[in-house]
Amino acid sequence: DISDEFKSAIELLKGNEDKVRVVLNKADGISVQQLMRVYGALMWSLGKVVKTPEVLRVYIGSFWDQPYQNEEFRKLFEAEQQDLITDLLTLPRNSAIRKINELVKRTRLVRTHMH
Repeated sequence: DISDEFKSAIELLKGNEDKVRVVLNKADGISVQQLMRVYGALMWSLGKVVKTPEVLRVYIGSFWDQPYQNEEFRKLFEAEQQDLITDLLTLPRNSAIRKINELVKRTRLVRTHMH
């Protein structure tokens, strides 16, 4: 389960959920079966706290300069790292799109109140 402190921190992000990125770091220290259990429990717990239609994207990896403790994760971690980097590189574009969508939403509200 998610601690009360973590739950409170997530609740403070209300309205900005689309900006949140979750990283499950040092995942190479456990077995495949344990990783699947941890990932499933994390997604289930986040689903109870983060009230969005889409689940949060969780990046799995081992983001430090040490060799992997479990080499069978290498392909997964490399793909996840690339996805995370791509996601971070698109943040400025996504920010602009978010601002435009917010402007459109406000414009529609103004138009509704005028009629």
